[in-house]
Formats: sequence, structure tokens, C-alpha cells
Amino acid sequence: MKPTLLCMVKTNLHDHVLYRMRLDELGALARAAGYQPLGEVVQVLQKEGTSYAFGKGKTNELQALVKDKGASSVIFYNVLSSSQKYNLERLLGVAAIDRYDLTLEIFEAAANDELAKLQIRWARLAKDLPYRRRTASTKFKVGRERPSFMSLGEYAYHGHLKALTHEMKLVEGRIEKQRALRAVQRERRKRLGAPTVCITGYYSAGKTSLFNALTRLDRPVGKRPFTTLTSKYYLVTRLDRGFLVVDTIGFVHDLDPRLIEAFRLTLEDVTAADLVLLVLDVSDPELVMRVRFKSCLQIVRGLGAPLERMILVLNKVDLLSLKEIEDKLRVIDAYRESMPYVLISAKEGLNLDDLMKTVEEKLWQRAELPAEPRALAPAG
Repeated sequence: MKPTLLCMVKTNLHDHVLYRMRLDELGALARAAGYQPLGEVVQVLQKEGTSYAFGKGKTNELQALVKDKGASSVIFYNVLSSSQKYNLERLLGVAAIDRYDLTLEIFEAAANDELAKLQIRWARLAKDLPYRRRTASTKFKVGRERPSFMSLGEYAYHGHLKALTHEMKLVEGRIEKQRALRAVQRERRKRLGAPTVCITGYYSAGKTSLFNALTRLDRPVGKRPFTTLTSKYYLVTRLDRGFLVVDTIGFVHDLDPRLIEAFRLTLEDVTAADLVLLVLDVSDPELVMRVRFKSCLQIVRGLGAPLERMILVLNKVDLLSLKEIEDKLRVIDAYRESMPYVLISAKEGLNLDDLMKTVEEKLWQRAELPAEPRALAPAG
């Protein structure tokens, strides 16, 4: 485990609760990526400092902590600008990582196919190019490097940046080829006459467990987040008429728009689906559940998936008492609008038959869905 310090600039002066949830999630992601948090450094500012994110005094405090605790990196919840990252690394002498970088590290460890690796590479280049320009230009400003021989005044680093820019265009071209291929595959599936049901939601909410329960497959389900990076399709014949179920990438709170853009090809499976199962872990603490639900709903609707094509799947009810379920439902009712919901436990097979009935009604009968969930029962 790599020793690190977790950092945050809290810009909401009145936030006394949510920032704690964000820091806890940052710590969980850090541990999943192989880091060992040694402590936390939090500063309350109206806006981030332009040079170091932190103010001068807090930056000095961070510098001392890095030395005292032997940290090999600092991880910020805030997304660092190129200047902030460069200045921090120069001052601290260790890697300065932000939430964007950390998420990509986890993605890279989980990627096992070409499409996932292409999208991750694009996301990495989109973040790294401005930083490379910043670090390279600074070197020449202080006179540490000179134009290469017979370069006609062009610095050597210009060639490096051009190579990275060229690589990004190549990656974009390969992604576009994948997009064209997936469009053909999607059209073929439509000709099969089987509708598509997409499983999505927050990471570790139980999406792959639900996929396994519906398909009777045994895809890996791990404690590490983002075990699914590329959508997987499978024909399910549990109903009178079959449908294609697809497991796709999980979401995270405050997901950077560049990551959404990077994985847009994968996320197109959400917008193209005939029905979206939005999986929510109802065993989470109330505040965490509410924030994660709102984050997922915002992302899915931002992708263009209409509310009338969604079913809210409340998973892991086997971990709650009836009183706790009632309390969670009161919270959910305040945000779900007209979205129908079904209580299940994918792991224990609870209520999967009722979920299938609700899916069938939504897909083919287009009937009005029940406002209240049916009684919990194991799937037959």
C-alpha cells in the first residue's frame, strides 16, 4: 500500500456533513487503488487557491505532514488545474493526484478489453495534455533547456506535445470505429425483436449481482469499484418473450464531465436502451443513499434517458429491517417523481419475479405501474 494524505478544499462554508461523505468515499477509492491514507487535510475557503488549491498556511502545513508521515503522494478530492498540480508536486516533492486521476487509476486496473483501454487513454490524454504544456513551458521559462540543433527555433518539447496530440486524434479515430461497429451491432439486435434492458447505477450498488441473478451467469463481483467498464449483453428468457440485458459502467458522485465524455460510447447503451434499471443500494446510510440517488438520476437524465423508461431497483433489502425499509422509502419518495420502484435482493434472490413482472409491464403492456412495491418473496 502506498502511503498518502487525503486533501480537500471545502468551498461550501455551510456544509458540515456532505464533505465528510465525500472524504470517506475518496478514502475508499484510494484504498481500492492501492493507497494507504495516513491522514486528512481539509481547509475551508470561499474558492480554491490558484497556486496550490490550499492557502499558503495550509500548504505549508501539508508540506510538513508529507515529510513527517513519509507520504509518497497527496490525493485531492478537488480536481486540480495543471498549475495547481505542477506547483504542488514541485513544492512537496511527491505526486499530487486528484479525484479524476484516482478514478482513472482504478479504471486502468480493471480494464481488460480494447474499448475500455481506448476510452481510458482518451480520458488520460484529455487531462494530461494541459499539464504537459504547463510543465514543459515552465522549464524553458527558467532557461533549463534550449532549442534542439537545427530545429529552426522549435523546442524539443513541442515535438513531444505534438506526438501526444496526434495520439489523442488516433485514439479518437479508433473510438469512432468502435462506435460505428456498435451501431451496426445495435441494429442487428433490434432486428432480433428483443428489447434491451440496461442495468446502471452507482458503483458497488449490486448491478453485476443483478445481472448474474437475471442471466444465471457468474460474472465476477468484487469489492473493488468499477469492475464493469465495458457493457456486456446477454439474452434473458425469463419472460414469455426474451429481452437483452446489459450491465454497464457504474457512476460516482461529482463525476467529472470529461470522464462522461470519455466513456460516452459505453454510456450510449443507457440512452439506447428500451428500459433502464437504475439500481440503488438501500442499505447505505440515509444521507449517502439520497446523495447517490440524486447523482445517478442527474447523470442518467443528462445522458438523455427519459424518466418514463426507468425503473428504480432498490437493492440489498435483505440487510434492512421492515422499519428501516419504510424509513428509506419515505426518503426515496421525495425524489423519485413518477418512477416506479421494486424492492429486491439480487444476492438472495428476493423479489426477482416481481421485478420481471414490472419489466414486462413496462416493455410490452405499457400499463400503469403499481405505486407500492409487492411483498418480498424469493425468486422461483
